[in-house]
Amino acid sequence: MGMAASQARLLSLTSRLHDVELKAQSIESQKIALATQKDELYQNYCDALDATKIQVAFRNDDATVRYVDANFSTLCSYSENRARQYALIDSKTGHMIVPEDVAEKYKSYKDKYSFAYAMLGFEGNFGWGDNRKQGCEIGIGTAQNDYGYDSEGGTGYSLYMTECEQQVYDSHTDDSELVEAFDAIEEAEGDNAKQTALDEFRNLLYENYSSEIFNQMNINKSGVKGEDDGELDFPDCSWDDFQKEFNYYVQLYEGIEEAGGCTTIDEQYQSGEAGNEWFQNMVEAGLVTIQVYNTDGANKGWIDTSITTSTNENYLKEVQDEKDLKKAEAEYEYELDKINQKDSKYDTDLSKLETERSSITTEIDSLKQVRDDNIDRTFGIFS
Repeated sequence: MGMAASQARLLSLTSRLHDVELKAQSIESQKIALATQKDELYQNYCDALDATKIQVAFRNDDATVRYVDANFSTLCSYSENRARQYALIDSKTGHMIVPEDVAEKYKSYKDKYSFAYAMLGFEGNFGWGDNRKQGCEIGIGTAQNDYGYDSEGGTGYSLYMTECEQQVYDSHTDDSELVEAFDAIEEAEGDNAKQTALDEFRNLLYENYSSEIFNQMNINKSGVKGEDDGELDFPDCSWDDFQKEFNYYVQLYEGIEEAGGCTTIDEQYQSGEAGNEWFQNMVEAGLVTIQVYNTDGANKGWIDTSITTSTNENYLKEVQDEKDLKKAEAEYEYELDKINQKDSKYDTDLSKLETERSSITTEIDSLKQVRDDNIDRTFGIFS
């Protein structure tokens, strides 16, 4: 019975030893998993250290410059204080990305000056023509039966400008350069040539007499000639109050034309956290490109720019994203502390298991020795 009891005890201890070693192996596996989590946590922290964001410059009242985080709203909406005028171009279509209201006005007003006034909310003051959105026919048609002009093989159309522009022109017929530009419209041959001549005439008119056109529109706020429309919504203001914004929308229209059209951006991605994330992701993925309006006389117009090629003149820069970095630091320290606590607990558990394994091993060795001694005493007589 002594030998049987010893053997039973030995088997029980061996089973316990296997359990202890299995638990130790399980804890070692969990420690390896913790090490992997530490590596991932550190990599995320390193990514946060490398994270950057784009900023755009605004001018303060004291002529100093401050930079704010760039998103669609801060980069592409009108602001008198932003250092430059920018636009986003869809890399896939080549079209300019604009808000919904800009896209609607672009479709409705097919020239840059009417578009600009419409964006300022003055579309009811262009003049008294039948076509209230474009103004009135200037008396030069480009198709047969339009003011007697015969365009062979084409459907043609009549040329328009606002009645306010017409009135200002009529008051400056002593300006030989302006008259010559107007006469060039009728002298031009073909629809495209006439439209080009009209555009050049209007450019000259606005270049020299834009404030008078504005004042004429302001007069029209009292009502539409021949109609009982009541008061039109037009603020009592001066051209100086609106000139910068007017020019901004003229240049915006030119950019849309150069891009071959426009596509709209969802309002939720224009500003805020969602807007910042959208902008950064689109730029980093190369899904949009940035254009800046160059005010240099020789190269005036829209040109491509980027953060890597931008100079101080373009007032764009890339800086470390400190907000995400602080968040990453806090997360790193918090998660690392949790991992270290688990690691410390696993070490304690392993130490206990090792003590138990050592005790079991010692007892197993002792039982084996007792067993061997009993075997020698019992069966030694047969040796």
